[in-house]
Amino acid sequence: MSFPLKVLDWLAALVVVAALVVGLDSSASDVGTRFIINSTANNTGKFATDFHDPNVLFGLGYNGQITGSIEGLQTFDSVIPGLFPEGSPEAAWICKRAADLDNTIRKVHKAGLKCYAATDLLVLPKALVKKLHSEICDEKDRIDVGRPKTQELLRAMFRETFQRFPDLDGVVVRTGEVYLHDFPYHTATGGTSGTQNLRQGNTAILHGPQSHIDILTILRDEVCVKQNKTLFYRTWDFGPKGFHENPEFYLKVTQAIEPHPNLFFSIKHQKGDFHQLTPFNPTLMIGRHRQIVEVQSQREAYGKGAHPYYIGKGVIEDWEEYDWLMKPGQRKGLRDLIHDPLFAGVWTWSGGGGWEGPYITNDFWNELNTYVVSQYVRNPDRDESSVFAEFAKAKGLNDDDAALFRKLCLLSTQAVLRGQLTCLPAKIDVWWARDHFLGAPDLKDFLDKGLMEKALAEKAEAVRMWKEIEALSQRIQFPDASLNDFVATSATYGRIKYAIIEQGWTILMLGAEGDVSGTYDTDRLSVAIARYDSLWKEWRELKETRPSCSSLYKDVGFDNKPGLGAAVERYRNVVTAAAMHGRAS
Repeated sequence: MSFPLKVLDWLAALVVVAALVVGLDSSASDVGTRFIINSTANNTGKFATDFHDPNVLFGLGYNGQITGSIEGLQTFDSVIPGLFPEGSPEAAWICKRAADLDNTIRKVHKAGLKCYAATDLLVLPKALVKKLHSEICDEKDRIDVGRPKTQELLRAMFRETFQRFPDLDGVVVRTGEVYLHDFPYHTATGGTSGTQNLRQGNTAILHGPQSHIDILTILRDEVCVKQNKTLFYRTWDFGPKGFHENPEFYLKVTQAIEPHPNLFFSIKHQKGDFHQLTPFNPTLMIGRHRQIVEVQSQREAYGKGAHPYYIGKGVIEDWEEYDWLMKPGQRKGLRDLIHDPLFAGVWTWSGGGGWEGPYITNDFWNELNTYVVSQYVRNPDRDESSVFAEFAKAKGLNDDDAALFRKLCLLSTQAVLRGQLTCLPAKIDVWWARDHFLGAPDLKDFLDKGLMEKALAEKAEAVRMWKEIEALSQRIQFPDASLNDFVATSATYGRIKYAIIEQGWTILMLGAEGDVSGTYDTDRLSVAIARYDSLWKEWRELKETRPSCSSLYKDVGFDNKPGLGAAVERYRNVVTAAAMHGRAS
């Protein structure tokens, strides 16, 4: 990120004035507080972004940072003394991570922000689970939060956390996913030996709403009441019947918990995950508890910042597809929440979505998304376009170039929707392409509804849009030459990516049509396959010749399962076999 220093100084001064007027520096327990907090998850290892720096966040008007983790840092001496003897590998591991969190808290506070650390539940030491297995695990070898001993451990976990880290301002708790990649001495299940599943679902929620109620009852008491610390309880889970997107489930849990000025529920702004073609989240601004809204800037399904993809207008106002996905009068964006008494602020994920690449060389596109959302929440009397214009000006664009930049960004949202998903009335798995993986989407619904040609025309229209984006990127002149190069390169990157998708969909649809009829349009297949190969060659050349180019996608599915490449290869063999048969005839 590369704001001119004078701009950062100006923004920092503005924040100080605003703090005096509206109380941005007030306690987190103040009902009037509006949180503007940020996180940069390192799911794929550390990456270059100024958003790691709390001083940058302060300069942009943030008042908190989610960074560090309390996960695995407890010795549970109050339950089983001497579980981790001094000098043991476990004790050394805890000591090192605890020292890192101490340093993080000091750094964040020095910058003028509050520090919130995260944790998944339930993650316990293997040694502890082994000793207490019969008291805390059910007959299926699962750690059961409904059991009295497990609840005792949960209380001990958070008491010890704030005894060890008294300056920590609060915690962010997630039950929807558990990851154990960096936890050699811990487990999320009763199985404490052998190879563990490092990615796990909501292991703590064995009894539906009641499990959440049990956890929240304890955390409200231990964190909010006894420690006077802030608790952000994430509703994140999977599926339409769960906590995150089901109003009935949400209310069943939250109505059982008495509100507290330190207790906030954290909810993603879209129903499900951060995808287009998903409605606005219906659990927002219902019930009686205050909520913060999660917004992801670096979206793993849409390039991760390797190419233009602007979310500001969609998040703040609404997405194009809400015209047919949602009913008139329904809430559709942050502007419809911002003045609700339950709205407590926003949590931007400036980076870290997903698991692998693309690995970007410049954080510009994620910076744009983060800036527009955060600055709108700071001052919602402005509209999205004026915040966007402020960003363009801070980057040194004159009025003419700012207008071109605006056109490029709005076009990118339309081009991604049409290029990767669809505006047609057909089902498509929004996860078919994610991180740097290009899977083979199931296009059966398009074919069953007779929409093949319309779908392919839509993909062609997306490529036309990307060509326009590419042309616009070459006309815009930023004062920073390296930024000019990245923006132009990233636009070309996007054009090639979506042209590959166009040819991939063409091959899949023609091939599937031939699978059913028994007759393949080998002429169209041959042209699409040749174009597909040529585009991959062009993409590799872009990476080889342009240092600012992000890492490329792979033609395999998520977790390296067979993907688009394997599907194309199948129909390449069909074309080859038809050609050989023709020569033999």
